[in-house]
Order: sequence, then structure tokens, then C-alpha cells
Amino acid sequence: MNSVKEKIIYVYPSRSTFILRDIEILGEDYDVIEFFFDTSNKKRVPFYFFKQLYFLIFNLPKCNGIICHFAGYSSILPSLISKIFKKKCLIIVAGNDGSKFPDFNYGNYTKKVFGFVTGNSLRFASHILPVHESLYFQEYSYYEGGKPAQGYSYFFPKAKNVPYTPVYYGYDSNIFKISDSVVRNQNSFLTIGNLSDPYCFKRKGYDLIIELAFKRPDCNFTLIGWDGKTKMEIPENVLLLPYMSQSEIIKQFNRHQFYFQLSIMEGFPNALAEAMLCGCIPIGSNVSGIPYIVQDTGFILKERNVEQLNVIIDEIKLKTNLELAQLSIKAINRVASEFTYENRKNKIIEILKN
Repeated sequence: MNSVKEKIIYVYPSRSTFILRDIEILGEDYDVIEFFFDTSNKKRVPFYFFKQLYFLIFNLPKCNGIICHFAGYSSILPSLISKIFKKKCLIIVAGNDGSKFPDFNYGNYTKKVFGFVTGNSLRFASHILPVHESLYFQEYSYYEGGKPAQGYSYFFPKAKNVPYTPVYYGYDSNIFKISDSVVRNQNSFLTIGNLSDPYCFKRKGYDLIIELAFKRPDCNFTLIGWDGKTKMEIPENVLLLPYMSQSEIIKQFNRHQFYFQLSIMEGFPNALAEAMLCGCIPIGSNVSGIPYIVQDTGFILKERNVEQLNVIIDEIKLKTNLELAQLSIKAINRVASEFTYENRKNKIIEILKN
């Protein structure tokens, strides 16, 4: 006879793949009651506050606790009401809730009210789970607009004493893997993101990649995430592709030798880890969790500078095929061994139970 599972509430502001993964893996041990707080239309935020209040009053007394993915409007009521009911409230900090970049309007703390709500959500939480410790605090030097530091404890010091435990994302090496019929193009570089959003275009470093492409006609560059309409000046060695299904993206990972993650800000980038599982050699910026994911399996750009990026390409060109093959294998092994669903689930459950 199966025992009845304990109930937990899982609150989220978007139906992203990594959020749905969390719900799935936690559902193996808990009865997960979901609440989707849609923040895509700011005019409807007050409606969701009322809806969430009713939901929490009705459901929280019979639950073991709350997990909120991202701090912000969706987490302020759960963190406050959990104190009233003396329940645990865990908040996952994953990127923009630990950032502030005013020059391209990225990060919750660029807006006064949003920053206040985000910070106080974290302040009243019982435990914070940043996807990487740098989202708590990091000295920042990669991009001028983000200096001297990033992290929620820097922007909202009242939250700095709340207990926190970094819990990294996990990945499925049975899905993201090298194809049996892989034919990897030499000197090929890939990146994925929203190419039509001017703020995302800069934040993800696509402008830097295109600038590099003009300098390196000996290399080929593929950018996935183009809407087919946005105009941009590109050389002949840059290929723009639209968003595509996961299976098609895995094929692209298998066709390319290197993966770029040159973000100005990032928490723990999923696409980077997934590309590494498929054998792509990573080239990342010196930001948040990126150097931790990459370590000795690839290359790190210390500052946002195309000349320094070009030096990395020169360094790559000096390596033998055997050396590059070894880096590819190291990239696969690092993600497959260190960042698993099981590790993530066990850490979250351990914190819930303690």
C-alpha cells in the first residue's frame, strides 16, 4: 500500500522548460500543487495577487511548504503568508532577481517597486536557493555597466542574512547526447537566443559574435532565434536560423564544434550545459555560473572585448584535433556527472525536510 505523498506548492511566473522539469522531478516524491502567476501582462498583476491570495489561504494549511521559482511579484505573497501559517517558503533565485543593468533595463532592481518587492520576498523567505552562489554576491568586471558587483545581497542587504544554499540545475544526458551519426563541422560556432529583442541581443553577446565573424572569415557562425524579419548586418559566414524544436536544436549541437555563451548576465545557463552534453566545446563569459560550468573544458572571455575574443579563437586554432576532441569529452563528462536531475531534486528535498 502506497503512503500518501506530502503536498507542496510550486509558484512560477512562466512555463519555462526548466520550471516544468522541477515540477516533474519533485512530483516523484511530493504531490505538487502548481500556481502560475502570469506576469506577461502587467495590467493583470493585481488580478493575480487576488487569485493567489485565495489560492494560498485555501491550500497552504494542508501543504508542507512553498517553492517559488524566481523572486518578484509572484513570490511576495507566498513569502509573507507562509510566515503567518508557519510554513517553509523556498525561493529559487535564477538570474534577473539577482541583477541590475540599468543601461539595457535588465534585472529586477533596475525598477524601484519591482526591486523592493523582489528584495522583500527574499527577506521574508525561510530559505533561498540561488541556482549559483554568484547570484547571492559576485564581484563583477566583465561589462562596464554591471560593475562593481552583482547579486541580491548587494542590491538588497536586508536579505543577506536569510539562509541560502546554491542548488544547480540538472540535465538529462539521455536526451542531450552525441548522435551516432554525428558529422561535426570544423571551425563552427553556435549560439541560441532571441535575436529580435535589442536588449537580449546585447545581453547575450550576439553583437560581439557578429563583430568577431567579420574578423574571422575562416570560421562559420550560426545564430538560432531569428524571427525572419529583424534586419542586421552580417557577413557571409554567419547563418541566421529561427527558433526550433528541442530535437532540431540537439541536431544543431551535434553539427557544431563550439558553443558561445557570451552573456553580460546569466544565472546558470541551460543551453550552455545542454550543448556541452552534446559535445560542443564551450566558450563563455566571466559571468555568474558560466565559468563554474565550463571550468577546464573550454575557454572563458574575461572582459567583453572582441579583440580578447579573437585571441581565444587564435588559441583554439593552435590546438590539435586530438586536444579539441579531449575537451569535447571533458565537457560531456563534467555536465553528465555534476549536474543531474537527481542531485537537484535531492538537495531541494533535503532543505524542505530540514
